[in-house]
Amino acid sequence: MPIPPHCDVIVPIFEAREHVERCLASLERHLPPLARLVLINDASRDPALHEHLAAVAARRPDAVLMRNERNLGFVATANRGLALAHTAGRDACLLNSDTVVTARFLEGLAACVWSSRTSGIASPFTNNGTILSVPLWLRDNAIPEPFDIDQFAGIVQRASPRAWPEIPTAVGFCMYVRADVLRAVGLFDEVSFGRGYGEENDFCERARRLGFQSRLADDVFVAHVGRASFGGEGDTAERTNNDVMARLHPGYHERIQSFIATDPLRGLRARIARETERARRSAPSAQRRRR
Repeated sequence: MPIPPHCDVIVPIFEAREHVERCLASLERHLPPLARLVLINDASRDPALHEHLAAVAARRPDAVLMRNERNLGFVATANRGLALAHTAGRDACLLNSDTVVTARFLEGLAACVWSSRTSGIASPFTNNGTILSVPLWLRDNAIPEPFDIDQFAGIVQRASPRAWPEIPTAVGFCMYVRADVLRAVGLFDEVSFGRGYGEENDFCERARRLGFQSRLADDVFVAHVGRASFGGEGDTAERTNNDVMARLHPGYHERIQSFIATDPLRGLRARIARETERARRSAPSAQRRRR
């Protein structure tokens, strides 16, 4: 299925220039022509980063480049991009700046959320994304040898039955939201979640109450470093906002624990493991070793 013609890919950015450069290079390779790139610089201090963002935006005629006059944190910065998509009636794909996207990532996410009326939010598999991590679940994984990110994404795509299973929450490193869901749910809760962590879980809970499901785009893989812009404050924010989630959404943490206990994604991970081993046996390095 082709992606909808109106989709904003929103990248909040704060420092971490090397990660940002990798992310944007992957977007330049894989972002479809009909998607609009929205870059939001959260008052980064690195002049080289400013120059790089301007150069990337200049190469894409419809790109939007915004800069906060002061550092607002992830939640408020993401909301600037989500508000832009909301006002224009566009789908939104919120993407962390420490990710690396792969071929047809946006098409896969869009196909997932447009597969039914209630499938309004989607995230892909990743190497570092708790319940969506592969090959090892709930772990920060290296890309399996001898593959690079694009090759492993191809393995995930080949292994996928395109089941698009329901998940209790999307994971914020990469979250695609259909336009009507964004219109119904609204923006992230800046008051409750401050500078970040948990805001996407709250968003998905509010969407769930309105009848919209979060799903896994099981044919998509997006690599993720994790916490590149948060530094040491990440752990504290995560602990604090876990308490906020418990207060705002009683039963949320229990649903997550139930999901972990039943592990409905284990079959999909097993398919990926089998396809990884098959690809490893047929890789050129393996062939050379057999000679």
